[in-house]
Amino acid sequence: MSFNSFKYILLFLPLVILLVNLARKLPLPRAPQLCILLASIYFYADAQPAHLAYLLGSIIANWLIARWMGPTEEGPRKRIFLFGIVLNVTFLCLFKYVNFFFSNIPYLVHHHIQLPNLQFPLGISFFTLAQIMYLIECYEEMIPPSSLFDHATFVSFFPYVISGPIPRADRILHQFPALNARTSPSADVIARALYLFSMGLIKKVVLADAFSKAADYGFNSAKNMSAMEGWFFAASYALQLYFDFSGYSDMAIASALMLGVEIPRNFDAPFQSRSIIEFWQRWHITLSQFITTYLYTPILTSFKRATLRNASFATLTAMAIAGLWHGPSWTFVIFGLIHGVALVINQYWKKKKMSAVPDAVGWVLTMAVVAFANVFFRSPTLHFAVGYVGQMFNWHNAFGTANLSAMNGAGLMVGVYLIAQVVGAVLAVAGKSSETLARNFTPTALNAAATVAFTLGALIFLNSSISKPFVYFAF
Repeated sequence: MSFNSFKYILLFLPLVILLVNLARKLPLPRAPQLCILLASIYFYADAQPAHLAYLLGSIIANWLIARWMGPTEEGPRKRIFLFGIVLNVTFLCLFKYVNFFFSNIPYLVHHHIQLPNLQFPLGISFFTLAQIMYLIECYEEMIPPSSLFDHATFVSFFPYVISGPIPRADRILHQFPALNARTSPSADVIARALYLFSMGLIKKVVLADAFSKAADYGFNSAKNMSAMEGWFFAASYALQLYFDFSGYSDMAIASALMLGVEIPRNFDAPFQSRSIIEFWQRWHITLSQFITTYLYTPILTSFKRATLRNASFATLTAMAIAGLWHGPSWTFVIFGLIHGVALVINQYWKKKKMSAVPDAVGWVLTMAVVAFANVFFRSPTLHFAVGYVGQMFNWHNAFGTANLSAMNGAGLMVGVYLIAQVVGAVLAVAGKSSETLARNFTPTALNAAATVAFTLGALIFLNSSISKPFVYFAF
């Protein structure tokens, strides 16, 4: 079930909110949480019922490992912890990477040995990372091992189980007593959540899908593009990805808020960043925090000294792994390495206290790196990506507009999408983030009108065209 569907907007979410609020009036102490758990299981199973067994199996296995790790002595406790980490990584690799790894072994390639093509469970990258962080928090005694009921609710919570944000257990579990209290979220909180949900919905079904028209056209016409068109279509895809995933995150945060649960923010106007370091502080924030805390820092501390060279190695390794996390392809690895190289250069520049780069120049360079890296993120093969990059530096046809002219042919909907692209670009580079707008929200008539207008506009688009699935569903 997708957030940008009539089933979710008009049926599932309102029904869950109603049932949870009714459950708060029952004498059963944890009835609201039970409603949410059952709703989350239904939500996950709606798309692929067979994959529910993998989610539940992962939940039970990690809960058992955390309980097993709890009372034991330090030596065995560490071995149990490492076993849990290896088990989660193996589970992820089995479904997502085993064919990628074996396809790069020359013997297997030359002998045409076929391995089973396992379809990985929806959201496996997200709920596996969440449980790795849970085991780390239990091992470091930041939180006690939770009950199976709490752990299952935390991992399977429908706003983030499929596509993030990636939650930390210590930020979610402590909210369950308030969730089960008899008091529902206030009217102001509900109004703020509706406002945020409407912004996320309009981001996805209007802005992201408008940019996808340009991105899809460009990547389907890569062989005869001018350099300018190559950069334009790459930037279009970067903006599509931003509005798509940040829109999902807005709707996830809003959905949880309507139930009385606060989940972490995931974006903070990243297209206003003036350096690549700042970009990763604003982009996919929960993944960036995981990369920093659980990849970069352990790699760096494994060295005796935290030198600039060692920090550079840790950055490149962490970003290559982060790239591979997105999918089993060399294109994703190179995507991560491009960002890694840019981060290393940025770190070196700051460490050596070189002359400050003007904000405008820093912004242009940052956006160029983001657009360039996203060519590899979007490309189906490495060969395709290399060919596309060649067109981006095609100085024999630097400013041709044949593809842009063909794309922007006559038609009402083309004009609507063009307006949406212009508005989206302006909002991305100059507007306030959704999180900031929601945080400063006050229930006024103007904000109520904006919420209604955003929602109706998005529903009209949903009704008049086929909405694309969220990009991060593929990961």
